Amino acid sequence: MIKKSSQKKSSAGEKTSTLMQKVTKRWLSYLIFFILLGQPFLLVFPCISHISHPLSFYDYIEQIYQRQNFTEEEDFESIKEALQEAYATPLDLNQVSKEALAALGILSKNQLNNYFNHIATTGPLYSKYELQAIPDFDLTTIALLLPFIFVLESYSIPSDSIWERIAKSETNYFLFRYAPAFNANISKKHLGNLDQCTTQLSLQNNNDLALGITARKQAGEAFCWDHAKHLYGFNLWSVFLAIESKKYFKRVIIGDYQVGYGQGLLLSAGYSMEKGADITSIIRSNNMGICPYKSIRRIGLRGIAITSALGPFELTGFYATHNLDAKIEEEQGNIRYTHSIDQIGKYDTIHNLNKKGTVNEQVIGCTLLTHGNKNQNKNQNEVGIILLYNHYDTPIIPKESIFSDHLFYGQRAVATSLFYRLLWKNVLLFGEGGITFPDATIANKHNEKALIIGSIISLSSYLDLTSALYYYGEGFYSPYENAFKRYTTDNANERGFYGGVKLTPLARWQISTSGHFFSTLRPRTQLATAGYGHIFTTRSSYALNRETILLIQHRFNKTPKDKLKKGQDTIAIGEEEISAAYKNSIKLKIDRKLSHYWWTNIETQYTHHNFLEHTHHGYALANTQKWKSSIFQFSCKIIYFNVQDYAARLYFYKPAPLYHGTRFQAYCGNGIAVNGLVCWKPIRFIRLELQYIFMHLFNALPLTMQKKMTKKKHPNVSTANKHAGTIQFILNF
Repeated sequence: MIKKSSQKKSSAGEKTSTLMQKVTKRWLSYLIFFILLGQPFLLVFPCISHISHPLSFYDYIEQIYQRQNFTEEEDFESIKEALQEAYATPLDLNQVSKEALAALGILSKNQLNNYFNHIATTGPLYSKYELQAIPDFDLTTIALLLPFIFVLESYSIPSDSIWERIAKSETNYFLFRYAPAFNANISKKHLGNLDQCTTQLSLQNNNDLALGITARKQAGEAFCWDHAKHLYGFNLWSVFLAIESKKYFKRVIIGDYQVGYGQGLLLSAGYSMEKGADITSIIRSNNMGICPYKSIRRIGLRGIAITSALGPFELTGFYATHNLDAKIEEEQGNIRYTHSIDQIGKYDTIHNLNKKGTVNEQVIGCTLLTHGNKNQNKNQNEVGIILLYNHYDTPIIPKESIFSDHLFYGQRAVATSLFYRLLWKNVLLFGEGGITFPDATIANKHNEKALIIGSIISLSSYLDLTSALYYYGEGFYSPYENAFKRYTTDNANERGFYGGVKLTPLARWQISTSGHFFSTLRPRTQLATAGYGHIFTTRSSYALNRETILLIQHRFNKTPKDKLKKGQDTIAIGEEEISAAYKNSIKLKIDRKLSHYWWTNIETQYTHHNFLEHTHHGYALANTQKWKSSIFQFSCKIIYFNVQDYAARLYFYKPAPLYHGTRFQAYCGNGIAVNGLVCWKPIRFIRLELQYIFMHLFNALPLTMQKKMTKKKHPNVSTANKHAGTIQFILNF
């Protein structure tokens, strides 16, 4: 027996020694490989596997971002707001719907099915630790999911007051962000220096009360107190107070808020639904209802909103009054009017400051939503209606143009819509139809209609199909919309069809392809006549192992565009006024987790653009490294780009401080860009972040390209060598 035991120990020792040798050789080969390369050509995004308890909300956002594989066009700022809302008010796992849980982007289809099968079989969860007993729920997934959900383990009434519970909450924070201007020349038109500053205070307790205050100063704005000019230190203030889960009210918000129901035809809150590569990105999978508006952009409502649960019905009513920005015009007889509402919200010059708060808008609305039967698919089936009324104290009269007849005229607008979402076995049907009624005092105006219907069909665990058909009338007016679309900037003057297929041949391999066909109904800005186009996207994502992910994407665009010929003011007789611009783009990305502390990634992009037989190319190579410990985090991204024309510009995700806005930047010309981000957390409740951006162009940009790149639509495109930095301090308490 002693000999056998010693033989077993010897055999076990040999196996351990052999395993250690293999591991050592493997890491030595990695080390030699990276030394030979100078530095690994791989990016910062951490692998979606093996996430060992992220340390902050920022880490959760980064991991969920990587799981979703968002494309550069998507509105990541709004996505982050939606996730932040779930972070502030977690979902009850025993009450949440399947689609609301899927909207977090954390669970796979199999994990979702396993979870709801577990609930149907064993009943409600008694503890969050029960998640470990559900098939396919690994510790990585659970660690990502926990901050956004909760399981009510006790129904005892808390003895502490609301303010005492807020004081004990771990989600309170104070934020201060400062971005100095480097090598910037102040114009005589600017009212202040070019430094930027943002401060934010957030107090919240998950099931009681939340309070938020945000203030911002942009580049060129003055920091002073002048009531006559609506200047109160910072140029933009945003405040909200939210009360949760009271006896008669499900939620009450006073201050700045958003409302999101249906497919976004009339009311939209949360992330943008347009241009996503994932086939489910065309559908709003859950109604967000009323939620605080925490951003610094002036597109939210300001007033009061109340939601009540009345049995199977959910009733929401809201009222808002807000002073909007607009340039006031006057006719003979002191008749005041404006051509349009300005949503930029920047007051760096006298001209822009004079537009501040000149038009008062009042909004009254209500929604009625009813859910399906209370079973395991609760909240999957729902039908609702929206009523909305807008009033402006100053008439809106657009400038005369070939398409102005279809724009909003007057002071009043009434709109209503009916929306639904129905689940039958593996088929999900969704849609919304709306109608807007023009101002009765304006002649020659008629009702405008809009409709979006679609379906998502899961044929098996390997194959999903989706389709959507939409029509947005020429003059459909909905200032708080954000429905699925491609070409237009609002939900009007477009129709189209979308179809997509998602194939999962292997557990680690996913292929998705989609086609989007669209057309305009009438002329619009930069389009002399109605035009049509399409976009095809194919994406393949393959997990080589639990630490490495490979992604390949191809996209082909055809977009209508006016013919612009140098020296010509008009088009030749008999010649069409518009043509088509064609764009091919390819993206290759590899994500790799090298150790518990080190993530790395490489990304390369190529674009080919053709318009009127003028061809332009662009390519770029990006390399990012990220090191993370309990105290320090460091990210460094280096991008080499060579893009011949603005039309072939390339977009890259950039590391940014927590709660920062824009995450994507466009690159044009020939140069190199470096983006570094350092995060220091000396103690649990203090977070200090330093960001430094440097860009060097090898050749000066042509004047025509500089003019295009300085348009307000693309403020992040750099036109010259530049330095930029941001300092951010966060105090959690």
